[in-house]
Amino acid sequence: MKTNRSLLTLLALCFSLLAFNACDKVELPIPEPNVVIPDGNVNDSITFPTIDSANINRSFKKTYVEEYTGHQCITCPFNTKLLLAQAKDNPERMVITAIHAGQFANVDPPNYPTDFNTPFGTELFQHYGISAHPIPSAIINRRRFSTFGNSMIFNGATQFWDEPIDEVNANNETDFAMGVAADYIDSLDLFYIRVSVEVLNDVSDNYRLLVLCLEDSVIAPQLDGQADPDIYPGRIVTDYAHRHVLRAKLSQDQSLSGDLFINGGAAANTWFDYTLNANMPDNVEDPEKTSIVVVLTDPATEEVLQAEEAHVNVR
Repeated sequence: MKTNRSLLTLLALCFSLLAFNACDKVELPIPEPNVVIPDGNVNDSITFPTIDSANINRSFKKTYVEEYTGHQCITCPFNTKLLLAQAKDNPERMVITAIHAGQFANVDPPNYPTDFNTPFGTELFQHYGISAHPIPSAIINRRRFSTFGNSMIFNGATQFWDEPIDEVNANNETDFAMGVAADYIDSLDLFYIRVSVEVLNDVSDNYRLLVLCLEDSVIAPQLDGQADPDIYPGRIVTDYAHRHVLRAKLSQDQSLSGDLFINGGAAANTWFDYTLNANMPDNVEDPEKTSIVVVLTDPATEEVLQAEEAHVNVR
């Protein structure tokens, strides 16, 4: 898949810049996007996917959970199961990114040979001071909760994250509706990603867009306190399925909040559009299991204002 990657990527980027100006984001209002092509009917030409504007969420702010974990963390699998159960009960409301960082994510062959660390995950881990907290920990919409002692980081030493997640899941308002679509062109090793955002109420600040690549169900060893040691010596589950694994930040800006997207506010009913070409991260094992997570943030407070996830269509 990645043979002659440099040449293919160079040709693809040149073509993209000539034909689509694909790496530029549009920071001015655009017309409402076209309705997406029905499933099974994919254009033969290489174009950015379109967004089904009629069916994007306009009713609530989604709950974006950054779960800090590691393959040497003995209590992480149990708490991940609880988080996944909560997500199963709220499938339309929750977006999860699993971030492997810190000492529990260290690579230590032969028991822990897989490197789940990423530069962006480590940067987040350091920025929020997660090393001073137990693992697993979670940050929810990057906000502080006045209802939970002004806490931002939730874990066994403070309070686990089910109640603050329930609080966010119960909201019924948002200033932004967002749609995401992503194709991966295997022959070019390029993502074609489109994000369309509708401003639902007048807003007056700057907003940024963070684009991430995740891979789901990555099979690799994991220490698990609930594992049967007769089956898994040392309680190391060798065929553990790691969920929602962060593989890379695809946004071009170095900011933890991503690329500048809305500059200086916007009126209600305004649409903004963003397109991005990016390579498949080298650490991805199976492109068919990748998804694109997009997070809209207020850079002044770092709070997440909307989040969305789309499975990647491999072409």
